[in-house]
Amino acid sequence: MAISALPLPTPDDQVSEAAANLHTLTRHDWAGEPDVVLVSMMESLQGMRATERALEAQLLAEIDARGIAKERLGWGSTADWYSHLAGVRRGQGKQTVDHATELVNNRPATLEALVSGTVSPEQADVLLNAVDRLPGDDRLRDTVERELLDEATRSTATELARHGRDVIEAVDPDRTARTAEAQLAREDRVAHQRRFLTVTDDGAGGITVKGRGSVEDGTILRAALLPLTAPVPQVDPETCQELPDRRDFGVRMWDALVGIAQHALDTDLPPESHGARPRVTVTMSLEALRGELCERGRTDDGLDVSPEVARRMACDADVVPMVLGTDGEVLDVGRTRRLVTAPLWRALVERDRHCAFPGCTRPPVMGHAHHIVSWADGGTTCLSNLVLLCGHHHRTIHQTPWEVRIADDGRPELRPPTRLGIERGWVRHRPRRE
Repeated sequence: MAISALPLPTPDDQVSEAAANLHTLTRHDWAGEPDVVLVSMMESLQGMRATERALEAQLLAEIDARGIAKERLGWGSTADWYSHLAGVRRGQGKQTVDHATELVNNRPATLEALVSGTVSPEQADVLLNAVDRLPGDDRLRDTVERELLDEATRSTATELARHGRDVIEAVDPDRTARTAEAQLAREDRVAHQRRFLTVTDDGAGGITVKGRGSVEDGTILRAALLPLTAPVPQVDPETCQELPDRRDFGVRMWDALVGIAQHALDTDLPPESHGARPRVTVTMSLEALRGELCERGRTDDGLDVSPEVARRMACDADVVPMVLGTDGEVLDVGRTRRLVTAPLWRALVERDRHCAFPGCTRPPVMGHAHHIVSWADGGTTCLSNLVLLCGHHHRTIHQTPWEVRIADDGRPELRPPTRLGIERGWVRHRPRRE
């Protein structure tokens, strides 16, 4: 009698089985268990968290290396896809993807420590951030990694971060390694490759600016900003006496940066965008602008502006009227020309707010006006035939089976390609798990 071997469970089967076992445990009555069992269970779960993070890192690194999120799933980046899938903040999602790539490609010892459960996911993040602040000397980074892995066995993530700062100071007290490396072209290339700048809403009525760049970039910025940071005496409005400038250096640097940006706009130095000169655009109701209604305005790049700030900005600005329908939709401002005019672009931004592709919130400054029915096929350049898409998703619409239309309520919606032979419906939001 022939005996056939049972098929081995797939990785997906194993994960599903583990999830089912954990789900069963959530229904267990823990009130009747002794103390030692409760403590033992918590210890085991912490080890599982670390192991799960290691597995997640391996999967994320492979997905990112293959470009699956962009090429197959239609997302702008692996970080965008993961943030949506996991339901985390975008900054956290980007760090998770970056750390996954670093773990798999450059930090095998930390990855193995996660697999074995000897470090927690939070400790691994602290370690990777500390190593990232070191000079690019591989031996130096490996030394600090080993030191922090040893310390992690007896420290919390907070204590490990403090120890990391001490280790960095100990291995390079006089910054000699950094000074020597600064002479190499490699550092400049690495710094240039890692350059970035973000301007985000801080949720408290302001913004947060973060960035990094090369030494050359810093030299240019300082050369432009420092001459504008000299203290400016103030005048007491009551006594007319001259008072010292109470702004500290950081405040003066900020004011210099904003002043240079404003000067660039005032002198029309930036290139035109969608047929209009660059401007700070705030959209709000006429009632709010007049002070009759307490309602925030919104800038082109998605930041909220208080009515008071908007009214102050309007003192030296063009006020462009725009008629909205009863449901807030922008009425048709179609033109018999192919290129999108500046008023039509403003109407498109007012309607769509950001990239209309489900799950994407890239601001209008990164967007294109896409003709749903192309001009060559008889489509008109009017609001009912346009949709706002970022560059990546504009290419996605042109190069993949994704479809777009304007629904009965005047707003865009998209239909994903057929999947596993099942035709999918029109959507505006993507489920976290498709």
